[in-house]
Amino acid sequence: MQDFEEDTINEISFAASLRYHITPSTLKEGFSGLLLMSLMSLVAGMVLGKMTGVLELMPGLILLITPAIGMRGNIFGAMGSRLGTALHTGMFSTSLKPYSILSQNIYASMINTILISFALGLMAWGFALLLKIESIGLVEFVLISMIGGIISSFFVLLITVGVAVTGHKRGWDIDNMSAPIITAAGDMVTLPALFLAVILIGGNSSGYHTILFILFGVLAATCLLLTIRSGFDIMRGIIYESVPMLMVAGFMSTLAGLIINSRLDGFLMLPALLVMVPLFLEDNNALGGILTSRLSSMLHTGMFDPGIFPGKQIIPNFLLIYIYSLVVFPLVGVSAYAASILIGIGSPDIGTMIFISTSAGLIAVTIVNLVGYYVAITAHKLRLDPDNHSIPMMSSIVDASGAMCLVAVLMLVGVV
Repeated sequence: MQDFEEDTINEISFAASLRYHITPSTLKEGFSGLLLMSLMSLVAGMVLGKMTGVLELMPGLILLITPAIGMRGNIFGAMGSRLGTALHTGMFSTSLKPYSILSQNIYASMINTILISFALGLMAWGFALLLKIESIGLVEFVLISMIGGIISSFFVLLITVGVAVTGHKRGWDIDNMSAPIITAAGDMVTLPALFLAVILIGGNSSGYHTILFILFGVLAATCLLLTIRSGFDIMRGIIYESVPMLMVAGFMSTLAGLIINSRLDGFLMLPALLVMVPLFLEDNNALGGILTSRLSSMLHTGMFDPGIFPGKQIIPNFLLIYIYSLVVFPLVGVSAYAASILIGIGSPDIGTMIFISTSAGLIAVTIVNLVGYYVAITAHKLRLDPDNHSIPMMSSIVDASGAMCLVAVLMLVGVV
């Protein structure tokens, strides 16, 4: 029995120690996830590029789109990170019994979806009202957010669980794969789901809208009450730790929407730039998710001592993110340009698109590395679970800073 325990500890330590190094398998797993994510995010970008008419008819909707896209990655990326940690520490199982780790993560993620979707609708409307931005009404914001959030979350949940179960069976390091795949899945299904929600509710307010708004409010309140009274300790802990961070993330991601909205006319004139937005922001989010998932697992397994400055164990992780970015960000420009030709929308030339995506991406990924490290160690020092805090906080900061980097470069080259 003692030999078995020692072997298990040695296996966990060996797996965690790989985070000191860049291995062929790390590059293969990461690039596989990132390239798959880019293809899936491209679908979202093409949908957004074709939504110019909707954005004109429903002013202010972009304030909801950026946080709604990011929130799928925040909620389910954090779930993937938690399951990755459970795999590394030998606690994961595929059991769906009510008190299992997997089941309680599923419950927590769906309740978080309902609570945060309702809050995002309120937040988008509040920003528009406060800053005197022409927009749709409160009821419409909440209905679009709730309907789109629930529909998209169902599919992203299936993908998240599928990645974890498959990784468990095949011995994958899902820290390198879950963040890109889940981020991409969130992109791919959220925008069509929001578009479907717009179609379902129609453009004009009605008593039907008000009834739905009240029902969704009751649903959110019921979820909150169930959480407080629940005997599922893991689920309750996840929600208690996640909701405040997800609210901050939603606030910051709405700022990203405000930044893009400030130059929306330029984006509408060259819709290929709209195609680039989900690709660019979610590549940054995926890279941040890879970094924070790796750092979270290292913290959980005691593989480095958090310090004011990153130690030698952390540098290979930073370098890994730069290696990934040198491939994915030029691909963002090429993909957005190719998509613009495919769907027949306006675009700058391909050289300009590659310059925009690569230069803005390298600036943004530097922020990703620094913020990722300090978010992870701060959560650890405050005795908070990095899996619940790192990805949402990273995503929120990356959305806002990434949007600023992208718009700044666009202004520099004079296309917006």
